Amino acid sequence: MLDFITQRLCQLGLLPQILAPRLRQLSNIQHLWTPISAMVPANIHPLKIVGQLHPTPAVAGAARDVACAEIRRYESFERGLYAAPLGWIDSHGNCEFIVGIRSALIDGDRARLYAGAGIVAGSDPDKEFAEVQLKLQALLKALV
Repeated sequence: MLDFITQRLCQLGLLPQILAPRLRQLSNIQHLWTPISAMVPANIHPLKIVGQLHPTPAVAGAARDVACAEIRRYESFERGLYAAPLGWIDSHGNCEFIVGIRSALIDGDRARLYAGAGIVAGSDPDKEFAEVQLKLQALLKALV
């Protein structure tokens, strides 16, 4: 994943700085987080960077084109915001984006929850399903 991100940023002429991995602890989960930053010149719009990085290997595999074709072949539904780049840009070009792997879209009194699992060779479907249910449970608890 780090190689993919740094290669893509370098292709845009950016010089990514990779900081030491850190443990990110939230109330119900923890994961390894590696901050990556780069100075972005005014002639590169932030959405160009987002387009270069989306979809990441975290949601589309390392052979991105092949994986995306397989996802479209086997999934019978639209992903909506799942795995989409979510973030903000201000009038000065400052921005921050994340990959919407665990997220919720709230519309009035309704919410659509998004979560997924990393299916790889050797994955156990029952364990992957249990993992997704656990992730969704954490989102649901945050809403009720």
